[in-house]
Amino acid sequence: MADEKASGFEETKWWIDRGPVKEREKPAEPAKGIIEKWAYELLKNYNQDQAAKNLVDINSKLLAGLSVSPGDWGYYSLEVGKYPQEKLAKIKSGLPLPRGARGLIVDAGYSVRVIIADDPLGDRYVDINFTDAPSLDYWVRGQLVEERVYGNVGEALKRIRAELPRFFSPPQKS
Repeated sequence: MADEKASGFEETKWWIDRGPVKEREKPAEPAKGIIEKWAYELLKNYNQDQAAKNLVDINSKLLAGLSVSPGDWGYYSLEVGKYPQEKLAKIKSGLPLPRGARGLIVDAGYSVRVIIADDPLGDRYVDINFTDAPSLDYWVRGQLVEERVYGNVGEALKRIRAELPRFFSPPQKS
């Protein structure tokens, strides 16, 4: 050991981490680009159960404020842009509201959500996200009952239109 110090060998080992692996400091996140860092920070403490609860809470608040009659559409803008009117018209015409149901358009600019509910308002509703890969969530009394994902808006409209009345028909007695 004395020879190592005398020869300067000890000084050149500064780069070797001599602690046990468990005690070594690890970077909290890999150094990446701006988007990766943003996504990492956004999702770092993501809790899917809490996110679902928040979504249900938001939907119930939106539905509670919905003041349109059955058969009519309401509109709510998130003030981050405006969804193209021709695409919105295609969605509304492609989803005729079942008897007794009302619809709410939630405009996020780049995408739109459609919530269709019947009476009592918020007891049963479908929440349809029209993005590049549209999805449908069917809720009954605050519980997610069914989820679906579609390849594109055209497929979503065709399949949802055929299924929509089923979501709002009275349950079959056995």
